[in-house]
Amino acid sequence: MTQAYHARIAAGNLRPDDEQLSLASRLDSLHQALQNDRLLLPDDRLDAAAQFLGASSSSSSSSSSSSSSPSMKSNVSSHVSSLLGRIGNNSNSSLAPASLVSGGIAGAAFATAQRLFLSNATPKGYYIFGSVGVGKSMLADTFFDVCNSISDSIGRRRRRFHFHEFMVDVHQRIHAYKQHNPKSDPIPPVAASIAKEARLLCFDEMQVTDIADAMIMKRLFTILFDLGVVVVATSNRPPESLYEGGINRERFLPFIDVLHERMVVVEMMSQHDYRRDRALEFATGLLPTFVELHEKGVLEEWFACGGGEARKQTIPVAMGRSVHIERANDKCAWFNFDELCKRPLGAADYIAIAQSFDTVICEHVPQLCGNTYNEARRFVTLIDALYEGQTRLVASSDVAMENLFLGFDAQLVTADGDEEIALGEQAIQQPNGDEESLVIGEGGSSSSSSTTMIRTKDGDIEWSATGRIGVSLAQLSAVRDVAFSFKRAESRLAEMSGAQWGRRR
Repeated sequence: MTQAYHARIAAGNLRPDDEQLSLASRLDSLHQALQNDRLLLPDDRLDAAAQFLGASSSSSSSSSSSSSSPSMKSNVSSHVSSLLGRIGNNSNSSLAPASLVSGGIAGAAFATAQRLFLSNATPKGYYIFGSVGVGKSMLADTFFDVCNSISDSIGRRRRRFHFHEFMVDVHQRIHAYKQHNPKSDPIPPVAASIAKEARLLCFDEMQVTDIADAMIMKRLFTILFDLGVVVVATSNRPPESLYEGGINRERFLPFIDVLHERMVVVEMMSQHDYRRDRALEFATGLLPTFVELHEKGVLEEWFACGGGEARKQTIPVAMGRSVHIERANDKCAWFNFDELCKRPLGAADYIAIAQSFDTVICEHVPQLCGNTYNEARRFVTLIDALYEGQTRLVASSDVAMENLFLGFDAQLVTADGDEEIALGEQAIQQPNGDEESLVIGEGGSSSSSSTTMIRTKDGDIEWSATGRIGVSLAQLSAVRDVAFSFKRAESRLAEMSGAQWGRRR
């Protein structure tokens, strides 16, 4: 990491930053630790291990503690300590965690031993948080790149996701599994399938804004960690502020403890936004990311650069859905703001659009203020997806880019005047009676990748991230959480205005 960082400085792509260099040095240690493959659980053991771990994690802590005697816990710990010592003196991969089974430990005791073993044997990942533009994503991307040689040499496969994209993928896997196994717990097999594809996961912009995500994250990530998966993630928020203001947040809090236990939490203290510096460096070639509404000719020129005849197009989205586009050509899609941000679209839709086109045109973007929370959150999610996909955004507005986001201090108003939905949290995890919970691949009233619905005899009711019909999590979260999202969007828009920014296919 340190070598790669200095190489980028020498090439003129970075300016020296002591805080970035310090983190690069710490990631060097993780890079070295990942080269030890002796403690990786073999792929053919992952499914069985995930089932054991899933059964253990779904039982209450009280029942597990009462069923495990002190002598059993002592025996398990002794067995794990013995294995760790043997592996420390022997490079034979047969002494990896799978040998816990042949060592005479089975059932729930196996799950306990597996967890104890891997918590000692698997290197801790990193949770990196700080202000926008300070280099978090750059360092995580560099780390992902330098781990290429590890992946190639010993099979420590790796994948990089924007966190929105990852949760879309998780919900799609859950949906597919439930199609064939409607009464089975989907989390263990989904975790095993992810672990088979990657033992190193790198996430950009970890954030939690939907109850459908929040309710599964603790179990999902605990099993992933116990299967030996290492995570490196970036975020604008410290772990303690994730899902702040969300309904049933007490159910999410154990996940924060898991993050602190299984990852190294690092704050980047700098407030300097290097993205804006980069945009200024390209000022002579600054492109009109935002143009005046009356300059429709500029939009037409951008559209023509996409090539091919104008046509209507429908593109596939995760979980069997699709997005219809009224005007598109080979490399460009043209939308009205309302088409993109007033409809119940979410991250899955925006990711599909970003992956399908080099340029997205969005006309009639309004000034976004406290009365347009949902539209603003969707617009931020759109920017995140386009930024991640290196897709250029060209938008028309009567508002200059720096004045796009106003203070979000308007009073909350539900879309239909209703107050809290009178449903208990048990309807999410353990539906009672005629109630059934399901996840659909649409953003609903929020800007999330999916929406949890409660199906009752009277019809489907949206269980929004806030517990209110028609109100997104952004409206009930702390003001600073909303401010972070918009600050990140402004920073990314500045970088996306650079003449050298964007992909070419």
